Amino acid sequence: MYRLLIIFCFLFVSVFSQSISDKTLPKITHYDTKNMGFNAQSWDVKQDENGLVYIANGNEVLVFDGTDWTSVATNPEMVNRSLFVKNKDTIYFGADGHHGMLIKNGYENYKIQPLRNNKKDVAADIEEYWRTHFINKEIVFQTFRNLYVNQGNIITKIPAPYRFKWSYNIDDQIYVNDLKYGVFRLEETNLIPVISDPDINENIIGVTKVNQDLIIITDTKGLFKVKGDRLIPIDFTSSDDVQKAQIFSFLKLRDNRIAIGTVSNGLYLLDLSSGETHNINKRNGLQNNTILSIYQDYEDNLWLALDYGVDYVELNSPLTYYYDYYGELGTTYAVVNEMDLSYLGTNQGLYVGSELNSNANNELELLLNGQVWNIEKVDNKIYVGHDKGAYSLEGKVLTRMGEDLGAWNFRKYEVPGKEEVLISGNYNGISLYQKIDGEWEGYKLAGFEKSGRYLEIDENNNIWVALGSNGVFKFDLDYKNKQLKKLAFYPVEDFDGNRISLSKVGKEIVITSNFHSYVYSDDKDIFNKSEMGIDRGNAPRIYKIGDETWYVDNDKVVVEDKQGLTVLHELEDQLVPDVVNVFPLNSDHKVIPVFNGFAMYSKNKKTIKEGIKSDILIRNFVSVNSGKSYDSGDNIAFSDNDLKINYALPIYGQEIEYQTRLNDNEWSENTTATEKTLFNLKEGDYTFKIRAKYNGDYRESNFNFTINPPIYRTNWAYLLYLLLFLLLVISVIGINRYKMKKQERILLEEKARKLKKQEEEHKAQKLEQEHKIIELNNSKLQDEIKAKSRELTQIAYVNLNKNKILKKIKDKIVKVQDASDQKLPTNSYNELVRLVDYYITDKESKLFEINFDKSHQEFYEKLSKNYPNLTSKDLRLCAYLKMNLSSKEIAPLLGISSQSVDVSRHRLRKKLNLGSKDNLTNILISLK
Repeated sequence: MYRLLIIFCFLFVSVFSQSISDKTLPKITHYDTKNMGFNAQSWDVKQDENGLVYIANGNEVLVFDGTDWTSVATNPEMVNRSLFVKNKDTIYFGADGHHGMLIKNGYENYKIQPLRNNKKDVAADIEEYWRTHFINKEIVFQTFRNLYVNQGNIITKIPAPYRFKWSYNIDDQIYVNDLKYGVFRLEETNLIPVISDPDINENIIGVTKVNQDLIIITDTKGLFKVKGDRLIPIDFTSSDDVQKAQIFSFLKLRDNRIAIGTVSNGLYLLDLSSGETHNINKRNGLQNNTILSIYQDYEDNLWLALDYGVDYVELNSPLTYYYDYYGELGTTYAVVNEMDLSYLGTNQGLYVGSELNSNANNELELLLNGQVWNIEKVDNKIYVGHDKGAYSLEGKVLTRMGEDLGAWNFRKYEVPGKEEVLISGNYNGISLYQKIDGEWEGYKLAGFEKSGRYLEIDENNNIWVALGSNGVFKFDLDYKNKQLKKLAFYPVEDFDGNRISLSKVGKEIVITSNFHSYVYSDDKDIFNKSEMGIDRGNAPRIYKIGDETWYVDNDKVVVEDKQGLTVLHELEDQLVPDVVNVFPLNSDHKVIPVFNGFAMYSKNKKTIKEGIKSDILIRNFVSVNSGKSYDSGDNIAFSDNDLKINYALPIYGQEIEYQTRLNDNEWSENTTATEKTLFNLKEGDYTFKIRAKYNGDYRESNFNFTINPPIYRTNWAYLLYLLLFLLLVISVIGINRYKMKKQERILLEEKARKLKKQEEEHKAQKLEQEHKIIELNNSKLQDEIKAKSRELTQIAYVNLNKNKILKKIKDKIVKVQDASDQKLPTNSYNELVRLVDYYITDKESKLFEINFDKSHQEFYEKLSKNYPNLTSKDLRLCAYLKMNLSSKEIAPLLGISSQSVDVSRHRLRKKLNLGSKDNLTNILISLK
């Protein structure tokens, strides 16, 4: 990125007694090439038909489009000295020991083509190519020793009589000056003597024509006019200063002035017809005092190639500037010309000097210290609004008009029989001033206590006062009692903006708000609204000055005349807030206050827009994906449908805003960006449009291109799809026929298969019925087994009870036998005991256990597999529990008490890892 430093360059003004003979100066833009990454020193500047600027800078040629800089390296060891732009595609350059062409290759790339390829010649005869000309379709290079005329592929060398200094193109003829033998004119390949003077030959640095007079320019001996074989010295102002500064470069301008570049004091603009000179140097604006070359572009502005940097001087602008560069004058608030004097009111005081737009030397004299708010003429008399109050001014004599502080403005008030009556707004209201017997008297008017900065008086002698963010007051004045009577108040809400301005245009009271004007109709007591348009500013004050109408707000100054609207964009960042004034010096010159000085608008220097050649240029159009560049009208592969476009309007010294749109979409917002990226474009034809607004007019360019469809959406692809579709249809028909035949075969096979299937289903149903019968039988057998198990258990239980009863009977018999006195015979007793013992047996219990275990063998196996730590007793207990027997019922079967059964059950729960909420019986029953 380069660092663009824009400085508004003005002549230094001494507050008390310093000369300001140069008055106002043009705006200058600085390009610090060193800090931009290029060489500090530049030797030549040229421009092509598109408006692009080319600068010979070190071993590069710089290319500038008004926004972006690019560079082309010609030779890393050579310094470029001269340029000639043949057209936008071919640029000739001359360097130290090297010269050639830059041939444009694409948007921003250039191919370097040397014009001398003979290495032997170059090694033996290294020269510096200081000037490059194009005459009669021939390119001419000038070195100190020779002229080289390139005629196609033939190079003609014309040696210097002694040693050349510089060469010049005058009316399509080449002039060259020799250090010993003077000035020559080149005719074909011959040098024709023009003028020679041994006293100045080695000092000549320039030859030009002004009004058919041949002018000789020397470095330190002045300028001469050629009359026959004599040289007539030319006298002009600052001639001695110019000679002391040593002229190094020059250019005859299109208005016949001569721009002179010096070694030590910058630029002089010389008007030979009047002898006037204007000097611009480092002290009042240039980057450097040494000017190596001068170029006038298509807009008649100057490019200065300096020993450090490049400066752009806007000669072709209606605005010039008068700037207190060192802060000794301050910010200008008002300027008035009267007779041969000019009065300047600034934030530091009131000054008087010779008329600003005159040619006389000017010395400023301080008349009054402190803030000056305004200077106005009323009936050709001058009044000063100052921080201390209101003053009348005659010549250099100030008279205090009253005691009220802070006078803003002055308006004449009609009072029958009174000539000098003025109304003035001040810090704390409105004052009336009248002259009685040659003395001024001031009165503070009652009825309004706010600052009355913006005040007007209508044709009916009503006083209007605007408070920008509140509204507008309309007063009638009771002159006798010095009191204001409010007739009406129009709040800001009655208008369409949030702030208003008050103006008197001709005989009409006009309120502006937003982008509308409201003209007061006294007959109907209403405001008639009309559209002003955005170009005239936001709530501007309006001044009618001659045939011009000025619109001024805090951000913009616009002048409207017969040629249309001119927006003075240069002023937009310099205007003093709330100092929305324009001061006419005469019909051609107006002054606009700016920070630390003022701007002067010169009507006769207004730019002719039709003379500006520059159009918006497409600087690059490249694929984001592949980096490939495309031209307008190109067909672009779908894979490159992300595109970046760079563009520029080669207008220099100011910021340009652009809008873009694709096809018929809406225009984008204004932006200073000069690059636009288009993402994910679909196939189709596109027109990319760019427009830039310059001096109220739009410049527009179009760029047409086509995005090709992806390969799968091309016409060939669609043809292939059609062929594939036809092939598919034929294939479908063939397949359908095949399927129909196959279907017939399948139907027959299906019919046979169904018959077979029905037969198999019949067999399966029969088998299924047999299986169901077997399952029913098995289920019945299982039920019978369960029933038999229960019966067996019941029988075992009965047997156990039988054994218990027999044991009890036996115990009773023994007890009775032992206790009774009448005992049974021993044989009978013993037999009875044997009989009971015979029927007390465990065979049934053992037989029960064997049968029970067999009937539950499968259950035991499952339990043992899942819980291998269970004993045979545990398994039998599980079987009893599965049969849903209680502890009392289980106890006799196991031969233990019911309490022991409960303990066994608890142990069993632990072995089965059951929780407290798990039901042991249910779990065993569910186990299949």
